[in-house]
Amino acid sequence: MTAQEIFFIILALIAVTGALLLVLLKPISHRVVSMAFAFMAISGLYFLLGAEFIGIVQIMVYVGAITILFVFGMMMTEHRTIVFERDPRLAHQAIGLISSVSLLGLLIFGILSMDLPQTEGYVGSAEAIGLELYGYFFVAFIGSAFLLTAALIGAIVVARKEAD
Repeated sequence: MTAQEIFFIILALIAVTGALLLVLLKPISHRVVSMAFAFMAISGLYFLLGAEFIGIVQIMVYVGAITILFVFGMMMTEHRTIVFERDPRLAHQAIGLISSVSLLGLLIFGILSMDLPQTEGYVGSAEAIGLELYGYFFVAFIGSAFLLTAALIGAIVVARKEAD
């Protein structure tokens, strides 16, 4: 077993454990910490794949920005009154389990039946990503910037209404 395989197993276990704890833990603060660990492990997996740019973006956007937004949201709201309880109806739990297992089966079947061309590894550098993003997809990039700005303004309006 190579060192890369050992690091992959460790990072995959951290990511899966963080995701499971995110769903299973009760306090929101513990959920945010487990989410941050899962995001860090996923960025480590990107580094193992040789996609350093995407790994750094994962750290900056998800671990940094999204986790901090959750922390600010916890501090600005009364999160002690929010209780996540299990649905006591057995039918809902059975439907959820059946749909989750069938979706997982479809995903596994789709992934295993894909016919992907063999490549020589990761070929996307930061320069190539920048040329694609600001060349061919410039309009989509500007559109997403407008959408993110509108979402930020909407969040400020909602936060102002809660404060009043």
